[in-house]
Amino acid sequence: MRRAGAATPPAGYVRVGRLGRSFKLDGGVRLLVEAELSEDELTALLDSAPRLFVSGLGQTRLRRAEERSGAIVIHIEGVRDREAAKALVNAGVWVDPEDLPEDLAERVAAPRLEESLAGRPVLVDGARVGEVADTFLNQVNPYVEVALDSGGRAFVPLVAPYVSVTEGALELTDPPPGLLD
Repeated sequence: MRRAGAATPPAGYVRVGRLGRSFKLDGGVRLLVEAELSEDELTALLDSAPRLFVSGLGQTRLRRAEERSGAIVIHIEGVRDREAAKALVNAGVWVDPEDLPEDLAERVAAPRLEESLAGRPVLVDGARVGEVADTFLNQVNPYVEVALDSGGRAFVPLVAPYVSVTEGALELTDPPPGLLD
């Protein structure tokens, strides 16, 4: 299922989110949208049937989208069964802004998470422990590199249940022992 060289989106594509759990047997997968979009903007995004780039899959197209049990479920070319969908859990999803109405392309593109995370303080249970030194968001499991105030570096996964990205910091609540050692 995974394709070699399918880790970096084409220049100009903008990240819209990541894939969640598979849905049923026909290859549907939940889309977890990271861009702050209104319901109308999200509908316009999905109705435009944009060209997509999915980490591990490469360039593809959106076949259809639907709402199921309060989640957005998408069906993409190249993913026709549950096993193929399961292999893409947590894969990043980018869209070609050329396929979107201009105003929507601008909303999806801003603000870019990697730009807003750089230099942001990292807090553990409210106490500063360092700052974000680098971001690795184009991965199946996005993570950041943290420059620790005590010296050294640590890698923190962004999709972990103990990690929250807030307006002013990257906050960790009760992280596992050894994460920041």
